[in-house]
Amino acid sequence: MMCALNDPLLVAQADLDAQAQSDLFDLSRAGSMMFEQPTIRRTFRLTSAAVKAIAGCSVLAAYVAEGEHLARYSGRTNRRLDLQVEDRAGSSGVLEYGPVWRYALFFPGTKAVRGAFVLQATIEPSREVVFLLLALAASTGAALAAAELIEREREQAGELRRLGEAQEGLNRQLAATILRLDTRQRIRDSFVAAAGAGNGEAQIVDALSAITRRSVVLQDSFGIERAFTHVDGSAAPSDMRAPVDIRPSTTLRTNGWRSTEVRSGDETIGMIGIYDPDDERSDDDRFAVEHASAMIAVELVHHRSIAEVEIRLGRDLADDLVIGADVVDVFARAELLKFDLSGAHRAVLVSWEEPTPNGIDIDTALRHELAAMRVQALTSRRADATVLAIVADGDDLSTLYERLSSTVVSTRGTIGVGGRGIADELPRSFVEAGRALQIRVESSLPYGLSNHDDLGLLRILDTSNDRVELTGYLEKWLGPLVEHDRDHHSELVHTLSVYLDSGGNYDRTAQALTIHRSTLRYRLGRIRELSGRDLADPDTRLNLHIAVRARAALRDGLRGSAPAR
Repeated sequence: MMCALNDPLLVAQADLDAQAQSDLFDLSRAGSMMFEQPTIRRTFRLTSAAVKAIAGCSVLAAYVAEGEHLARYSGRTNRRLDLQVEDRAGSSGVLEYGPVWRYALFFPGTKAVRGAFVLQATIEPSREVVFLLLALAASTGAALAAAELIEREREQAGELRRLGEAQEGLNRQLAATILRLDTRQRIRDSFVAAAGAGNGEAQIVDALSAITRRSVVLQDSFGIERAFTHVDGSAAPSDMRAPVDIRPSTTLRTNGWRSTEVRSGDETIGMIGIYDPDDERSDDDRFAVEHASAMIAVELVHHRSIAEVEIRLGRDLADDLVIGADVVDVFARAELLKFDLSGAHRAVLVSWEEPTPNGIDIDTALRHELAAMRVQALTSRRADATVLAIVADGDDLSTLYERLSSTVVSTRGTIGVGGRGIADELPRSFVEAGRALQIRVESSLPYGLSNHDDLGLLRILDTSNDRVELTGYLEKWLGPLVEHDRDHHSELVHTLSVYLDSGGNYDRTAQALTIHRSTLRYRLGRIRELSGRDLADPDTRLNLHIAVRARAALRDGLRGSAPAR
């Protein structure tokens, strides 16, 4: 290998004296210390101290590599000086001669410059010192490269640590997700198994109670209980439906019971209630309630489809029964519907304001209330907006008006009940139900329930031909008296009624009317005069008594009927 004889480094190395050897020791010690804990700050501090010790130079500016360029690390800002360093292109050398000697000392790395110092001295150092400075620069560059490598490794280690921690978090999250999915799959499996068993609604309610460890109830859209499983002895709520004037919400709370709507499309077809007074349900519990609601919706829709077919067949049968269809045929159809047509039955007609305040159809409400009362019935909506029901004679309908009023939130309805009869007599019972309903509607108390059997005198007199004959009868016997009372604000009809009810006894009549006998005698004289009737004649008295009774019944309501609200 050939070497240039004029290489300044070789010459300087050959001329080392004792002082230079001392400087070389300082250089070696500084280089060793740089690699003990290599950082940019510490390396620059050791190099700066070594430069001062070896050459007596001060560091005017320090630069550190950032990518392919050098960036100012320390020293006062001096754009001209920065450009001079940049012009050196990584080659160490003098920047200025003169009163002040400035020197750019670059710190080489394996592939690129790692940094630089601008040295300043009043006296230019010897070649031997420059040689030592160049050697120091090589050590500094290596130390800076090591510092960068260590810093990169530290950053990589930190990143790996952060990635590890993130992975641990993801693993925990994944484990929790798997556990949640597994739990919810078991919940689904429980409901699927329950739905596949007989009486799916009750089985689903049982499964929901077992999952949540709470009491659970299922009600239909009318608040009627369909299934109930209790855990802690809590009683089932009577009705979990929201009041009519409150906007429906997904979850309602009633006496510790939290209810969730069972929906089919936009329609609420039921309510699931879970007893949770402290609202301690977990997310899995809420998921179970929602899934149970969806499963029960399928069950209810299925049952509704079957019920709609039965209702349609029952409607046709009810219509045929009241028009007198073939008895053999209607008995066969009733048997298919499992409706016991043997024995006596009654026709019932229901008329209500429409639409009802809460939008529930009166025919739907009638079917549900009869079912709640354990009354088996065939129902049909008539063309005149009334609803027909065929019920057994022994069924108690005394509370039907009140129950329907509560269900549809309206008392503006009338119910007429026909007389009892076997299957081929139901056309007559239907006519009687219509007559009872019509008499009630035309009375002073038009709302309530009227039974044809309780019409009394009106049952005999009413002829169902718009009551023309009854009206004529009343006009014939009471017309002049009614007209006189209306024109003169008198009480001749009432006086006559009390007189006849008292059996024609003057004292009892006067006492009941709280008038003097002479006043009574005067009024009876006016009655004879205006009516032209002889009150002593038995037939006359009978007809007058019937007339005042019939008029009173039409005016004051129907004896034995449910009171109007």
